[in-house]
Amino acid sequence: MKLKKSIITIVLCSVVLTACGGNENNNQNKQKTTEQNEGKQASNSSVIFEEADDVKIEHIHGIGYVGNENELYLATHHGLVKYAGGKWYTSIKNKHDYMGFQATKEGFYSSGHPEPGSDLKNPLGLIKSTDTGKSFQKLTLYGETDFHYLAAGYNSNIIYVLNQEPNSKLKSSGLFYTEDEGENWTQSKMQGFTASSIGNIATHPDKSNIIGISSDKGVFISDNHGEDFKMVSKANQITALELQENSLLYYSLESGSPALYKQNISDQKNIELNTPSEINEENPVMFIASNPKKRDEITVVTYKNDIYQTSDNGATWKTLK
Repeated sequence: MKLKKSIITIVLCSVVLTACGGNENNNQNKQKTTEQNEGKQASNSSVIFEEADDVKIEHIHGIGYVGNENELYLATHHGLVKYAGGKWYTSIKNKHDYMGFQATKEGFYSSGHPEPGSDLKNPLGLIKSTDTGKSFQKLTLYGETDFHYLAAGYNSNIIYVLNQEPNSKLKSSGLFYTEDEGENWTQSKMQGFTASSIGNIATHPDKSNIIGISSDKGVFISDNHGEDFKMVSKANQITALELQENSLLYYSLESGSPALYKQNISDQKNIELNTPSEINEENPVMFIASNPKKRDEITVVTYKNDIYQTSDNGATWKTLK
């Protein structure tokens, strides 16, 4: 299928992971630079969102429930968008191109590029916000690196990145993790990971040692910080993955029967979740986020930027956008 081929080449972007067999440990006991400690940079206004009757959402780079509230955030090419109380809100300040967006109980981590006209350096490196995007801290690699592949533990705050080019801290490409917000990094060996294209990376909300990767070959899971991986799904193209406390959520493009699955982590048993008919092989799920306060609430974004939400684990769905 023509569209399916384009999804393989565009959605599951190829990543060259040279030196993945190495175990480079870049523990650098240095004080954070002045740039990293510049503190918060953003508007002084307490208002960053305004209600939008007809919001146009394009170029979504991530979704999640920021700050452990019942509010869904979407990171786009032109800033954050929020869905709360049945209404849409768009950001009116700090409309940065947030890449690798990851929600946590305290706020969010991200990377990306500053909005046009900003005096911030490009790229943003690794940043953190604890006030829903009103401001953020420059944690590391400011002006050096844009992480497209980033995962953060919702409660643990461990951060994993797939580094695509060497920089001042990460001397090679590959999978790295940090437990102190970028001060020190450890490279993972990724033994057993055999895929050539990656959809996204995700980590367990509490157990910092567990990381998963969706790929053109299937779902790969590691329970030792990415040192060793094993495939836990059928050998199919997987476009999106999320880890919950006891389960995995992933979307499989199995030929002829694409589906959203929920897999028990302990016994790897799969349950196929019902999805709207509009979600299919030509319009697969690209992002998955479930509400940490009530995991039966699941939101998905598709290839065509359709947004659907269920509050009963897939029994029924409503269209958000």
